Parts: sequence; C-alpha cells; structure tokens
Amino acid sequence: MKKDTSKSTMLVISMGFLILYLLFAWQWAVIVSLGVGLIGIISSTLSSKVEWLWMKLAKILSYIIPSVLLGIVFYLILFPLSLISRIFTKDPLMLSNNYETFFVNIEKEFDKKSMEKIW
Repeated sequence: MKKDTSKSTMLVISMGFLILYLLFAWQWAVIVSLGVGLIGIISSTLSSKVEWLWMKLAKILSYIIPSVLLGIVFYLILFPLSLISRIFTKDPLMLSNNYETFFVNIEKEFDKKSMEKIW
C-alpha cells in the first residue's frame, strides 16, 4: 500500500511560494500559497492531482537541469582552466613531433629504501 504524501507535497509547495514572497516581495506568491494550502486542506483528490503534476514537472526538470549545470561548470570553470594551462605550459605530455625520442632520462640514485615501498 502506497503512503499518501499529497498533503506534505502541498505544504512544501505552499511554503515555497511563501519563500518567494519573502525574497522578492511578489504579492501573487502569497495568493498562490494560500490557494495551494486551501486545496491541500479541503480536497484530497485535487491534492493528489496537484502532486501528480508536481512530480511530472520534477521529472521533466531532472532531464534538463543536470545538462545545464554541467554545461555551466564546463564553460565557466574547466574551459578557462584548460586555456590557461595551454598558454602557460610547454607540451608537458610531449605530444608534438618535435622530439627525437620520448625517453626521459632521470638522474636519480636508487638505494635499498627506495625499493621497499615502490608505490
């Protein structure tokens, strides 16, 4: 048996519109909040229909918002970092064809202790 969560969903929607009123002083948000609260109190059928619409909206937004957020993170953070890295470093992975050999000679002396913990 599925638990009826329509009353709590209506309360959350109502509180959300009240927060919009407090943040932006939009008068219509108080009226909508009052209307949603009254629907939650008066009609269980209408509450479950509003909850169904709310969950459908959430499902649609779950397809859109992650792509938008990932795009914002990529273009505002990762892309500028990659450009800065490309400007200030000189071929750290040796990907260009300017090298006769890709072997890197490291002048380091190894002792017994360096072989104990190789990782």
